[in-house]
This record gives sequence, structure tokens and C-alpha cells, in this order.
Amino acid sequence: MMQCHHLQRNKVLLLFILFSAALPSITSAYANNNNNEAKPKPLMRAWMCSGKTQRDMVDKLAQAGIVKSAINKEALLRVDRKNYVLQTQQGDSAHQDSPLPIGYGQTISAPHMHAQVLEDLLPPLLAASKDAPDKLLKILDVGCGSGYLTAVFGRMVESKENRRKSTPLNEGKVFGIDVVPELVHMSKTNVMKEDGDLLDSGTVEFMLRDGWKGYPENAPYNAIHVGAAAATFPKQLMMQLAPGGVMVVPVGPDGGIQYLYRVERVGDGGAVVGVDESKGFQEDDYELYRVLGVRYVPLVQKD
Repeated sequence: MMQCHHLQRNKVLLLFILFSAALPSITSAYANNNNNEAKPKPLMRAWMCSGKTQRDMVDKLAQAGIVKSAINKEALLRVDRKNYVLQTQQGDSAHQDSPLPIGYGQTISAPHMHAQVLEDLLPPLLAASKDAPDKLLKILDVGCGSGYLTAVFGRMVESKENRRKSTPLNEGKVFGIDVVPELVHMSKTNVMKEDGDLLDSGTVEFMLRDGWKGYPENAPYNAIHVGAAAATFPKQLMMQLAPGGVMVVPVGPDGGIQYLYRVERVGDGGAVVGVDESKGFQEDDYELYRVLGVRYVPLVQKD
């Protein structure tokens, strides 16, 4: 059986210097119970989870223990990655477990990274569905790129009558945003190939936005995915999380040491965008977990 080796997840402590702009300060703000590494170790051997088809790729990710949930596996099977890569990559490379360029200095992440994100974001979606069975889930995909993961999220929360298998997740809406106009257009075009019902139903929307600022018009969100590395923790996005919500975000400088973090909103003492924005940012509202070492393109910020 092909194996992809995970680093142990390490809980980290949030200190007052957490949100400074320099990565050394960010790194020093964490007490790692497994000792901080000088360099991030690879999460998994990406080339070992490649496939010839979408099903082959997803099956290997499941066999390797990266895709654990039946909900996530079904969503991944429903959205073929070949529709979200460049036309020149739609042969064997479409299902390689590696990142691929999509133009404009951006990439579509490796499938094992998408699977990791889905596993980290599923628990808050399940919890929110249990707590409020009739309330729509809301997901924000920052840096939607070619639209792939946005569409996968859409399959997770599409109308229950359209689901091939029954799941306990509420129905919901997914908002994919990108700062590059051409990528917003590409996302819409790609989704229309085989997943156009997600746009027609309003389950998925794409729009031009600065990822650092998020999409406050539809906040708060139960889950936020950031698909590019932020130089420091994006406070504006964190305040757009609903209490109980989770954000997965890579943090670190372009070309330097980067880590994927899981940001859990555990309190509402500070501002909750879309609910009460009068209190400002409160660090105690969040718990941060360093998940693994990564390498992402930078999260572009408008001037």
C-alpha cells in the first residue's frame, strides 16, 4: 500500500507578538510541544498518490490515510481535477499528486494538500449542521485559482436532493474569491464544464476580491480556506469566522519557511464580521494549531 507520511499535528500557543509582520516573530510566538523544527519536514511523498483518473487518484489518497471521511471522498470523486488544469495538462499530469501552474504566477495545489484541507474543515461544518440543522453553511475560498476546491466545497453542501449519497451536512453556499480577474473568469469557465449546476443553483459564486480583506458582505463563515501563503496572520479574515468556525491558512514569506495553520474561533469577545463589528480584534477568540510544513505561492495583496 502506498503511504504518505504525516507530521504529527502540534498545538501552538498564541502570544501577543503573534500577528507581527516578520516571520521570525510569528515563529517565536509558538510553543511547540514537539520542538520547533529549523526547517519544515514534508507532509507526504506527493508522487506516491498520483493516479491515471480522478477515481484512481482519490482511491490512493484514501488508501494512504489522507482522505479519511466518506463525505470528502464523495465530493472529490464528483469533481474531476482535469477540468481545472490547463488544457496542456489534461493528459496524465491532470491527476498527478503535485501542484500545477495555472498561469498568472499561480498554481493549483497538489491533491494531497486539498485532501488535508478538506479533512481539517469538515469538523466545524458537521458541528454547525448539528447545532443548527436548518441554517445554511457558509464557506469562503480565498485565492480560488482555477476553481477546483471551490467546486469540491460546493459538492459537499449542495442541495440534499442533488447529493448522490445522504450526508449530515446542511446545505450551504460557497464563495470563491481571487484578486486576479482572469482567474475568476477561469474558475467560472472550468465549473461550467461538468459542474455548472453549482453555479446555476447559486451554491457556488465567484467574484473579484482582495483575499486579505475576504468577503465581509456574506460573513460570518463556518469555514475559510486560504489557498496562498500570507506573510502574517490575516486578522480581517479571522474576524470573518463564525464562533466555532475554522480557517486553514499557510503562513510564511515567499520562498521562506511556511507552515499550514488551523485557526479555530473559540470565542466571540471580539468582532464577528456580519454580526457585531464594534469590539475590534481579540486574540483570545482564537486557538492556532500548526499542522505541517508547506510551500505555497504568496497571497497577493492589492496596492
